[in-house]
Amino acid sequence: MAPRQQKHRAQGDAEETRQMIMRVAYELFMQYGYRAVTTRQLAEACGLTQPALYHHFAEKQDLYLAVVSEEIAKIKAALERIVRRSEEVETGLRHIASFLLSRSRYDLNLMLHDVRYELSSDARLVLDEQFREGFILPLATLFEQGIRQGRLRSSEEGGLAPIQSAYLFMTTLSAFTRQPQKQAMQSESAAHGAVADLVVRLLLHGLAAPERT
Repeated sequence: MAPRQQKHRAQGDAEETRQMIMRVAYELFMQYGYRAVTTRQLAEACGLTQPALYHHFAEKQDLYLAVVSEEIAKIKAALERIVRRSEEVETGLRHIASFLLSRSRYDLNLMLHDVRYELSSDARLVLDEQFREGFILPLATLFEQGIRQGRLRSSEEGGLAPIQSAYLFMTTLSAFTRQPQKQAMQSESAAHGAVADLVVRLLLHGLAAPERT
């Protein structure tokens, strides 16, 4: 085999190994959390030695950052597609809520906790910005669309700015993504739809009972 071909094959093998590590790490991190997973566990789960793992990711935090960044990028692309296809803000929010609930086979609160409390300030800043771009901005676009259509009140009319509404949506949704609640549901897809309806109804219409005439 020519030297150039050998180099390309080695690069391909290295990238394949890197992707395998990230897939395994995703499952472990999202199930057990950042602190509970050790590099030794990661290496064993991947069938690698720890030095081989460090060849691809110098620190556990580097691997976690890569895993979460990739996940956020996938979610961003999906949310942007949903927003583009949504003519009604309420329908779009339901689709987004259902998608995020189905995508999150883990506790979203656990991931947010890890980002907030377990990582260095530099890594936290990187992921905070990615979270804003991947989750908040697509949602804000949908809320802005709702304001333009007259479906939602603007901040001048006593409502919220689109960015604030997006953060409120994520905060409300995260309250329904805890594992014990999800495991208690018999039909996961039906549960996601019911929770999505509840979250959107609470967000747009509140807890007050309708006025009786």
